[in-house]
Amino acid sequence: MDLRADILIIAQQMKKLMNDRYSQSKEIVLVQHAMNEGQTTNLDVSMISQFSVNRLDTFTKAIRAWTGPISVAIYLTQSTDIDDLISYFESEDNLQAYSRVTITLVKPNYLDNSHLAYPINHLRNIAITESSTDYIFVIDADFTPSNNVYSFLRSRLVPFIVYQAGKMPETAWVVPCFAIREDFSDLPMPQTYNELRQLVGRNIAYITDPGAGHGPTLATEVAMDRPLLHGNPLAYEVCFESQWEPYYVLHRSAPLYDARFKNQGGDKQSHALHLNAEKYRFMVLREIFMIHKDHSTLVWPGGGFEKSQKAATSWNYFEDFMKEIESLYGGSARWPRGCSAEAIGWQDQRRDVLGLAAGAV
Repeated sequence: MDLRADILIIAQQMKKLMNDRYSQSKEIVLVQHAMNEGQTTNLDVSMISQFSVNRLDTFTKAIRAWTGPISVAIYLTQSTDIDDLISYFESEDNLQAYSRVTITLVKPNYLDNSHLAYPINHLRNIAITESSTDYIFVIDADFTPSNNVYSFLRSRLVPFIVYQAGKMPETAWVVPCFAIREDFSDLPMPQTYNELRQLVGRNIAYITDPGAGHGPTLATEVAMDRPLLHGNPLAYEVCFESQWEPYYVLHRSAPLYDARFKNQGGDKQSHALHLNAEKYRFMVLREIFMIHKDHSTLVWPGGGFEKSQKAATSWNYFEDFMKEIESLYGGSARWPRGCSAEAIGWQDQRRDVLGLAAGAV
């Protein structure tokens, strides 16, 4: 259902549908497409995200930092979430903040307890599908892009891709992500690499999950080590690792996320593995980044950590998805397949080879 009206009208329509007893066992999806007056072409980049109602306020930081198209999916974990949503958007400031965002409301089947397992990749796919641009940048709600991310992508990356059309392989353009330590949460977000470099040097900012999760991005080295900045002025190439979970810009024709992953764990790793199996190249963009501030562990809707991918009954990255990919693409699918001889491989990164081989039999 597509309603070209403000989010309050959609929310009220959703509440009306939810009160219908025949709707309790159905997933209902309502969409409000933003009327982006400045968007005259699909040759653009949309920021994509998903979250539950309790992250509405958090995501406004990302909205303020991104002047381009945005598409989000909002999950109504409990039936009472619709009242909280309506209350939030009764504020004119909140309504204005989201006025240029394409919003998809997703009500699950409340009669089945499986709705408590947060369908993170299903929501990502919905938000991607409802976006209108040729390129997408999928982030999580607690990250804020630096203020220059959209202008950089729109004025430099997209023209470069168009110019190189037919001359380069399919590519995932990685945006480095950093965190600010909780003790320094009152500090303003850095907006330039010089500001970020100072915070990294003082151990106030650090790469998110510096091990296998985001270590392969080499973002700390690029922030602190000038020699690594030599070469391609737009981006540097790195090799895939099997536990890597980067955030990246892709053409919308790229594979969607595997909706069997719910809650936290394997949801982004599986997507990167799929791209690697398809021989995508991974290029880390310079000059831009995104960042979030450390916080105490948040409780995911429906107790996400307790029902994470580590649960024996859940779809698992290493035991299920990786083996499925290997059956489709061959046993080498977990190893770098798309990186060139010029890429910064694990030898040059001085990283542990186990980061590449994790999950190997």
